[in-house]
Amino acid sequence: MYKKLIKVLLHILIWIVVLVIITSMSSRPDSTFSLTKSIPFIIIYLYLICFFYLNAHWLFAKLIFKKKYILYGLSIGLILLLYIYFHHYIFSLFFQFDFFHNPGIHPQGPPPFEAPPFMPEKRRFIPGRRIILPLTQFLLFWMLSACYRLADEWISLNKKNKEIEAEKSLIELAYLKAQINPHFILNTLNTIYSLVLRGSEKALDAILLYSQVIRYIFDKIDTNLVPLQEEIDYIINYIDLQTLRFTDTLHIEFNIEGNTEKHKIAPLTFISFIENSFQYGISNHYQSTISIRIKAEENSIHFATQNRKYKKNDFQHIGKNIGIKNTKRKLNLIYPDKHKLFIKETNDSFYLDLIIFDTSCK
Repeated sequence: MYKKLIKVLLHILIWIVVLVIITSMSSRPDSTFSLTKSIPFIIIYLYLICFFYLNAHWLFAKLIFKKKYILYGLSIGLILLLYIYFHHYIFSLFFQFDFFHNPGIHPQGPPPFEAPPFMPEKRRFIPGRRIILPLTQFLLFWMLSACYRLADEWISLNKKNKEIEAEKSLIELAYLKAQINPHFILNTLNTIYSLVLRGSEKALDAILLYSQVIRYIFDKIDTNLVPLQEEIDYIINYIDLQTLRFTDTLHIEFNIEGNTEKHKIAPLTFISFIENSFQYGISNHYQSTISIRIKAEENSIHFATQNRKYKKNDFQHIGKNIGIKNTKRKLNLIYPDKHKLFIKETNDSFYLDLIIFDTSCK
């Protein structure tokens, strides 16, 4: 409501300025400004202003946007004819009442009225030279009105597109947040099942770790930011679960530096990259090392992973590309222009470096 009021007042102010300029230009250089003499100019331009809004807000909406071009052309032609007649009539009327008389020329009073050349008494038709001025004025206001409406439509369409894009981004972000790696769930359940069958004491620890990991995912999935330390605790639980499957062939280097208590981060930001390291950097036959580093700096978080690459089939390779692509999109949605991601991949190694800015608690 407030914005509409401001818009109306702004339009009124603009038209007042336009009318003042037009009436000032219509006065002779050797004469002083007279409001009385400006009345006919004000009247005809009020007609044009009314046409401006009629064309912009009604004729365009009812005819142009519904592709009724012939009816629109006829409507504009009729309004133009009415304006030419109205323009001629108003000035003729004010000439008859001698509104344009200059008292300084006739100090003894005005001379007897004579029909001005503008409108001879016996002439029924408007002379051609009297049509050019109103026609030019009308066409000018018609073009201004059309440009105003088209600009307004462009602004509205651009605003709607931005709203749609924002809504799509929110939906996409919710989808990306909700993604849970099914391989992790199935593999973990299989690991727990095998531990239970063997009667291992680690089975209870595995169930506890698994419940904590799943609970964190579902509790934080709709949260915008979480303390960095909570995200680190979740990663530690995830790593502990994974090491239960590869007790003999896997070595994890997980380093944490800096004051993690002073930072917040979007939940589940790093987990896709860590999952990628476990999925493609572990061998069942060779000793595997995965390096993960998180460094909390003054106003940023530095995250890095490094692992050896083992040969995978094409299907798994496609899955890896999709996972990294989705994570990049997630970062662009959550941290637009506030992160730097560098990935270096060779035939036998994979290195990832990510810096997220403006993460300190304020």
